[in-house]
Amino acid sequence: MLSIFVLALGFVIAPRVARADDLADAKAFITKQVDQIAKGDVDGLKAGFTKRLQDRITKANVDKAKKQVGTMTIDQLVEKVEPGKDSLKIKMKGGRSLTTLVKEGGAWKADTVWFK
Repeated sequence: MLSIFVLALGFVIAPRVARADDLADAKAFITKQVDQIAKGDVDGLKAGFTKRLQDRITKANVDKAKKQVGTMTIDQLVEKVEPGKDSLKIKMKGGRSLTTLVKEGGAWKADTVWFK
């Protein structure tokens, strides 16, 4: 009887832990990209995007993003995540989508250019 209770409790708690981990992963990922934008690290940023988007990460749009990146906090950029199969849709404060992270080669990659 106790083992059934523990198993049932695991089903209730596990999704919450996963969501907290997903949110932490998303915040860490976007924090790293914000830092790369602030430093003007175009090559580092490219590595954090899916292959199909890497050519869209240019010095010009990174320089433009530098001006805007300091106007929002990480908590405003990443308020919640919606997990999918090997993906995390990042929602900003207010509910707007920021980007979707997808697993590519075992690592999270942004699948939209969320800054311009």
